[in-house]
Amino acid sequence: MNSKQLLKAAYLGLILLQPLWHAILPSPHGAGSWLLAGVATAPLLLPLKGLLADSLRSMTWAGYLVMLYLVIGIMEAWSNPPQRIPALAQTALVVVFVASLLNFSRRRA
Repeated sequence: MNSKQLLKAAYLGLILLQPLWHAILPSPHGAGSWLLAGVATAPLLLPLKGLLADSLRSMTWAGYLVMLYLVIGIMEAWSNPPQRIPALAQTALVVVFVASLLNFSRRRA
């Protein structure tokens, strides 16, 4: 799997994790709120079209955006033990996305 495919897979995984974590998982591991799931997923949908079209500008903006999800993932993993597994999954997806983005942008330049 090359860095562009890994980048897209990590980003789509991050999009899919939000409703799973916030609305579908039972109470100790999620909040059970579709409103929270929508609020957490909506910002990730903004650069999705450009990201899927291989726009480096959209990928860069998505990289800035996922930093918020990195902070939230680390904060939840540290302070909320019942939600540690989904929070660490979110953190790992962000790290994979950013690493793939850096690798892809260096090769493209």
